Amino acid sequence: MDRVLRIGTRGSELALVQARWVRARLAERGVATEIEIIRTEGDDRPVDTAWGEGAFVARIVGALVEGRVDLAVHSAKDVPTAEPDRLAIAAYPPREDPRDALVCRVRGTTLATLPHGARVGTDSPRRTAFLLAQRPDLQLHPLHGNVDTRLAKLDRGDSDALVLAVAGLTRLGRADRIDEILPLELIPSAPGQGALAVQVRADDRDALAAVGALDDPATRAAVEAERAFLAGTGGGCRSPIGAIGTVAAGELTLVAAAGRTWVPGRGATIAPTPVAWVRGRAPVTESGGLAARLAARVVALRQGPRVLVTRPEGRAGDLVAGLLALGIGAVHVPAIEIRPAHDGGSLDAALADLEPAGRIVLTSASAARAVLGAAARVDLDPLTVRWAAVGEATAAVLHDAGIEDVFVPSEASGQALARQLPLHPGERVLVPRADIADGRLLDSLAERGAAVRDVVAYETAEAPESSRPRLAAALEDGPLDAVILTSGSTARGLLSLADGADRARLAATPAIAAGAPTAAAAREAGFDTVLVAPSPNTRDLVAFTARALGAREDASPFDLGLADETPRTGATA
Repeated sequence: MDRVLRIGTRGSELALVQARWVRARLAERGVATEIEIIRTEGDDRPVDTAWGEGAFVARIVGALVEGRVDLAVHSAKDVPTAEPDRLAIAAYPPREDPRDALVCRVRGTTLATLPHGARVGTDSPRRTAFLLAQRPDLQLHPLHGNVDTRLAKLDRGDSDALVLAVAGLTRLGRADRIDEILPLELIPSAPGQGALAVQVRADDRDALAAVGALDDPATRAAVEAERAFLAGTGGGCRSPIGAIGTVAAGELTLVAAAGRTWVPGRGATIAPTPVAWVRGRAPVTESGGLAARLAARVVALRQGPRVLVTRPEGRAGDLVAGLLALGIGAVHVPAIEIRPAHDGGSLDAALADLEPAGRIVLTSASAARAVLGAAARVDLDPLTVRWAAVGEATAAVLHDAGIEDVFVPSEASGQALARQLPLHPGERVLVPRADIADGRLLDSLAERGAAVRDVVAYETAEAPESSRPRLAAALEDGPLDAVILTSGSTARGLLSLADGADRARLAATPAIAAGAPTAAAAREAGFDTVLVAPSPNTRDLVAFTARALGAREDASPFDLGLADETPRTGATA
């Protein structure tokens, strides 16, 4: 090439190191260059003021468009996602380490060992958001200037620690100052961090060809996906958003996170998870679509709470719909599987033997469904039976079948049912139950003189294998602000579906338990924080969840558009 390509760059030490690296790589390919220093808006601002979007690139870009330089060397993280049509990024050279580093005044200190309330200098909203998510006690404060200026301020005691890019410290030969490299799973890097973006005019074929030889396809695929994600969120380089892409075997994995923006209303008892994480994989050729999907996902996750529903398959629709109606994102992962009694088995035989006006006591909605199914098989008219149900949700199943006369105790518990059920000595009572139910209700009824016959109406399988991938996807797809547990078996089953860090994460997530017995089982299973909803009734459970999360202050059990589960008759014999 006969031309000498003019390289536009800032005059900071780091910018010049980067420009000289590009100049040396082009020289290896026989391309002559010269460096022109351009003072940017970011350089002109007072040292103790924050910089805005594009502050370090706008004047260089202007010089490139006007033809005063032929290529511009930027830190990719500083380049706005909206690129002028006349320009093109001809090369993303191989990327340096994209992670952040902790640099401490007391050498050897780590994020975990920083003293309580330590002052940490950074002017990055992203670093601030993710540091506080890990250490809310830290005092984050702005600390501006180039790397040497910041290090000097640290050493003189202006701060206890700094957070700087590993790539910048490495390029400046200052990697010896790093005390800890912060893991990407704790603090995701800024989109494009660690990468250079070499920009040229889109119609300059000489520059496109020369600079294009420096392009690294894997770095390009990762950085372009990160930038597309950032653009899809509507954010910029000053947003509390991080993203990192990796490429292997033609597949891109994109992991991203953002600080949450929703604030619970008054009276909330559950604090929101401070950051929202998303991740996904796709062929490199489909990375744009992946970035767009994850961006839409993280936008939704930033703006509202998200809960996990554990009811069995086919039993969660109304609960999920009610939560969504109040702006609460809900994901359904069945923690148990209900297996009704076999046709012609012991439940059918027990119902066939039931005496006229016999008494059936039901302790769950699943038992009610199983008994109604068996009654149809043996031609038992349910209107000839005297029914008792442990609570409103169980009674609602009978009401839906046209059975109006149902005894319901004043408190939704087996012990309240046993105490309050009208009985005469020797009365025969059939108790269809789950295979894992304990015998306390049976014993209490027997102590009152009832002739109790119990039969297994359904089997409860905790932690169904089919739910493992669903739970993994739910955990990968964003934060969980609460889990809703509707029985002790769902509490045990959910934790049994996870291992290691995922199990610990679930156990640390606030649990909303449908009633006191479920709450006790949840605590015994290992949940750290358990809130007790007054009723397993779907509408009450939705309203309680909304109030606990502060998602809607006026949440009422009567304005959700759900089926009425309230018994339509009083307690009767």
